[in-house]
Amino acid sequence: MSIHTTFTPLSDTDLSELFHNDAEGLRRYRLLHAILAEGKTQREAAAAGHVSERTIRNILRAYTQRGGLQALRSRPAGQRRRERRPNPFEQVLATALAEEPDAGGDRLWHRAQELIGMPAAAGLSRRTAYRILAQLRSERDDDPPDSLRGAVKGALALLPEDPPLTLGASALAQRLLPAEIDPLPRGMLTQQALRAALDQLRPAGPVSTIDRNWWPYLICTGEYEASQSRAELQDDLALSASTYSRAKRQGLDRIAAVLPAIIDRIIQSPGALASQQLPRTPDFVGRRDEQAYYAWRLQTEGIAQIWGLPGSGKTALAAELAADGRRYGQLVLWHTCRAGRDASLPGILRGLAQALASTGDDTLWREVRQGGPDSHSPATILAMLCERLIERPAVVVLDDMHHADPHEIAALLDALADMVVRRSSRLLLIGRDPLDSVPSPPLPGLVEHDAELLWAGAPPLPDEQWRQLYAATAGMPEPIRRAAAAYRRNGDLARPGDWAAEVADWAQAAIWDRLEAEAQALLAAAHALEPYAWGEQMPAVCAALGIAASIGADLARRDLLHIAGPSAAIYGALRSHATAHLHATADLRERVGALAHQLAQAAEAAPAHEATAGEGAPATSLGASAPDLLARIHNALEDSAQYLQELSGDQAHQLASELAALQAALPKPGGPRIAAAQPANRAAAP
Repeated sequence: MSIHTTFTPLSDTDLSELFHNDAEGLRRYRLLHAILAEGKTQREAAAAGHVSERTIRNILRAYTQRGGLQALRSRPAGQRRRERRPNPFEQVLATALAEEPDAGGDRLWHRAQELIGMPAAAGLSRRTAYRILAQLRSERDDDPPDSLRGAVKGALALLPEDPPLTLGASALAQRLLPAEIDPLPRGMLTQQALRAALDQLRPAGPVSTIDRNWWPYLICTGEYEASQSRAELQDDLALSASTYSRAKRQGLDRIAAVLPAIIDRIIQSPGALASQQLPRTPDFVGRRDEQAYYAWRLQTEGIAQIWGLPGSGKTALAAELAADGRRYGQLVLWHTCRAGRDASLPGILRGLAQALASTGDDTLWREVRQGGPDSHSPATILAMLCERLIERPAVVVLDDMHHADPHEIAALLDALADMVVRRSSRLLLIGRDPLDSVPSPPLPGLVEHDAELLWAGAPPLPDEQWRQLYAATAGMPEPIRRAAAAYRRNGDLARPGDWAAEVADWAQAAIWDRLEAEAQALLAAAHALEPYAWGEQMPAVCAALGIAASIGADLARRDLLHIAGPSAAIYGALRSHATAHLHATADLRERVGALAHQLAQAAEAAPAHEATAGEGAPATSLGASAPDLLARIHNALEDSAQYLQELSGDQAHQLASELAALQAALPKPGGPRIAAAQPANRAAAP
C-alpha cells in the first residue's frame, strides 16, 4: 500500500503534543509533509528545506519502517546508545562506576577486571573500558528536566545576566523560591545564592591547578562566571575529557547539595524579604502633578490614600513617592497585602517588623521570630510596633489594601493614625476602594502625551485608532501597556484595531468580572441609555431598574459611570461587556426599553419655549458675553485644580454648581464641536 494514503497531517495542537520543544523532530515532519501532503518531489523538498536528498530518503525510511511519526522524534544520546547492541562489559563497568562514582578511569577498569575474573577479564582493554565509561558518564550527565542538578546547571549558565530576569524565571528559581516573589527580585536572590554556593565550593589555601580538590571550583567558576570555554579550561588544567567531566559533575553535585540551605538562610533574612517586596518601576512615566499632590498631602496631613481602578498605576506612583522619601533620608516601611496571610492583621504586622529589621532595627523582628506565631497576640505586637515608631519615625506604606478585611485591621489603622497625630509616622495607603476617613479623588489616567510614551517601540497606530484607544482606556497605563506589548509581539502582522481585543480582555478580568450583578446591570443599562439625558435622574433610573441608588453612586465615584449634568457615559473599556450583558439578559432589556421610551417622551414633551430659548439665546448672547464666559471657564478650571489638592466638601459642591451653570449657559455641542467636547469624558469610546 502506498505510504501517501496512510499519512494524515497533524493540527498545531497535535504537533505541539508530539514534538513539544523538539525543533529537529518538527523539521523532519515538515520535510515529510512537503512530500506526502504537498506532493513535492524529494529534490524539491530537499531544496526547500536546505538539506540533502539523502536526508529526505532517511526521513522517509524512518517513517515507513520504524514506527511512523514517532520515529521522527529526536532521542537523547543515552537512549540511542541503549537501543544499540549492549557491550558485554557494560554492566560490569556500570557496577564499578556505581560503587565509586568519582573514581578515575584506571581504577574503575581494574575494579571491572576483578569483577569479571580471569581469563575473561583479558578481553576488556583499557581503551574499551574508557570508551564505555565515557558513555555511561554521558548518560548520567543527561539530567532529567525535573532534577535539581539539571536545574542548577541551567541556572548557572544564566549567572552573568544583568538584570537577572531570565534567571528569575528559571526552573531553579521557581523550585526553590516562593512563587509570589516577582521575577526580578527572585533572580537577584537566585544569583546571590549561586555565587554563595560557588564560594563554598572553593577549597582552603592557595589556588593549585594540579590539586584535584580545586578542579570542581576552577571548572565551575571558569565556565559560569568567567565565560571560558570547556576547551580552554581543559587545556589550562591539562585534564582529559573524562576527568574534566567528572570534576565538573562533582562541582554541580556539591552546589546542588548546599543550595537549598543557602536559599533558606537568605529568605529568612528580613532584609532580603523586605527588598523583595519593594516594587520596581522601570517604565514609570508622567504623574508629576499627582506626585506633587500626594507628597503635599503626606507633608501637611501626614496621611494619604492612592485609590482607583485596577491598572491605573497606584503602586508605581506610591513606589516613586517612597523612593523620593528615601532620597531625603526618610525611613520607609513597605508592606504589600497580598491575598492570603499577608493581608491578615498578623501578616501585616509581621511584614512591617521585617521591613523595620531591614533598616537595622530588629528588636521587634526578634520578638516575633523567637516567640513563635502564637506567643504574642496581634495587640501586643501592634503595641511594640508603635513603641518602635515613636523612637524611629517612619513612612508606613500599605499596598493592596483591598485584600485586607477592614474590620480586622481597624485597630492597626487607628494605631497608625494615632502615630500620625503624634507626628511619629506618616501613612500612605494604596488600594482599589476609597476610605471615607481619608477623602481623596481616584487616581486618573495619564495625560495623552505621557500615555504615548508607553507605546514606544511598538508599531505606530493611525491617529484615529490611537484616539480611540486612549478614550477607551481613559489613559490607564496597564491596558495601554498590554496593547503595546501585543503590537510589539506581532510586529508587522499587527492590525490597527487589534488593541480593542487586548483592552476588552483586560477590562473583563480586572474590572467587569469583579463587579456585582447589580453593578453590571446598571452599567449595561447606562450604556444603552447614553443617547438620552438621564444623568440628573439617576435615583429614578435606578429605582426603575430595581437597583439601589447607592450602586450608581459608587460606580460614579469610581469613574466607571461618568455623570456630567444630564449626560451619562460608562467607562469606555467596558462598553463591549455592557452590550453583551444587555443582550444576554431579557428582563433587563425590557426594563431598559421601557426607560428609553419614557425618556424619549419626556424630551418631546419639554416646553417649546425652552427649546427655542436653548437655540436662540446663545446665538444672541454668546458674542456679547463671551469674555465673561471664558473668564468663568478659566476660574472653574483653576478651582478644579485647587479642589484636587485641597478637597474641601464646600468647594466640591460649589465647583459642581459652577460647572452645571456653565453647562446650562453654553450651547449644546453639535456638528464640528463634538470632537472638542469629547476630551471632557475620556472614558467614552468614540
